[in-house]
This record gives sequence, C-alpha cells and structure tokens, in this order.
Amino acid sequence: MAYFQFLGTGPSTPITDASGRNYRRRSSALIQHIATYILIDATHDFDEQAEVALSITGVVVVNPSRDAAGGLGNLDRWVETQTPFYAPRALFKEVKKRYGPFKQLVHVPAEPGETITAGDLTLTSFRLDTGSKNKDEQLAFGYRFDNGKKKVTYASDFKHIPDTAAPYFSDNELLVVDAAGWDKDLPTHRGALNHLGSYVEANNDRVVFTDIGRAAPPHTLASAAVRRMSHKADVAFDFMKLPLGR
Repeated sequence: MAYFQFLGTGPSTPITDASGRNYRRRSSALIQHIATYILIDATHDFDEQAEVALSITGVVVVNPSRDAAGGLGNLDRWVETQTPFYAPRALFKEVKKRYGPFKQLVHVPAEPGETITAGDLTLTSFRLDTGSKNKDEQLAFGYRFDNGKKKVTYASDFKHIPDTAAPYFSDNELLVVDAAGWDKDLPTHRGALNHLGSYVEANNDRVVFTDIGRAAPPHTLASAAVRRMSHKADVAFDFMKLPLGR
C-alpha cells in the first residue's frame, strides 16, 4: 500500500515543550509508492525522523534554509548507496554551497514545470512565492508526485501561489499546505483557516495542513476547527500516516 507520512509538522523552531500530538519536529515528510521512498526536507531532526522513515531512495527540499535542508549532511552519511537529490539547478547550487559537498547524494535536475521520473513515481517541481525580498528566500519550491493514477502536492514555506503554480493546487488526492499563520497570513507564510475554502473548492480529495506554528491551538482543537469547516480537511501531527489510493 502506498502512503504519505509526516515526519515533522512544526515550524523552523520546533515545538519541543509540548507532548503527544502537540510535540512538533521541523516539517518533513515521506512519500512511498512500491519501492520508492522520497524524503521531503532533511531537517536538523533527521536522525530521529529517519528511524521512522525506514528507507529513503530519493530526496527533495522546499528551500535552502537550515530548517528544510540543514540535515542533508546527516542524510548523506545515512544512505549507503548513491541516492538521487531531485532539485532545480539553482536550488541545488545553493544547497551544495551551504551543506555540501555530498558523497552519496547525486543531483538529478528537476526544473520547475518539468515532469521527471523518480523511481516508481513522477515528480514535478514548481516555484512558490514567499513574499520576501531576500534573494535567498525566493528559492522556494513545491512538489507534485504522481503514481499514474493519484496525485499528491506538497507546498510548505510560502505565502503566494504564482499563476504557474496554481494548477498543482487542484485535482489532488492529497494536498499538503503551509499553515504557519493559522487564521491569517504571516509575512512569509500562509494561514490555514483563511485559505481552506479555496483549497477544497479546487477539487482536492483531502487537504492536510503542516508547518504548524504556535499560533495554532492544541492539536485536538485545531483539528476540530478545520474539520468543522470541511470534512475533507485536517491538521497533521508528527508521524501521521495516510494511505494513498492506487
């Protein structure tokens, strides 16, 4: 059975003074289909997250920041064979400068809008807009994964959806999106409640929020609030595992 698993659902400064589903490591995830296990973001919590991931056959990162890519060195040491690092050239160049060189992680170009084969999946990167004027923070990307029948889109750490990215936010079995601001947008992040309606109306079977900051209420209340707005939506928690249809 194919699945999508959240390995972390928190902000850049993880929420470690809580317990249960309110304990949130830095946002990261794993998508699996047949023999393919693609890690989304290698964080500073990688060592703990890798114990749950079990296998990793490829990696993508949403941006070059330390919270999204600071664990790439640990990943490079963890994998035992050469492993594809799918990334737009500009993003890989910046990541390699900051965290490389890599011995096992091998760059596979994934330019925005270009669909490539990633093991038993296809993968498409697309640009996102953080709303920041900082050049480094403009290297922000989301990813769509497709197993031939079902689509999953992951988009974290962004504020605006460029016109070129809009098609990836519709017609998904699972859409995973930023909720750092909870009920309102932050300078470089989105909220959840104020955008949920548009995500549901875009013909997504399920919408799940990640990148949960301290603006959100405790998990039980957050989940209830979102589900009251739509039965298709929920708030993720660390290690939440969702089956994907075939």
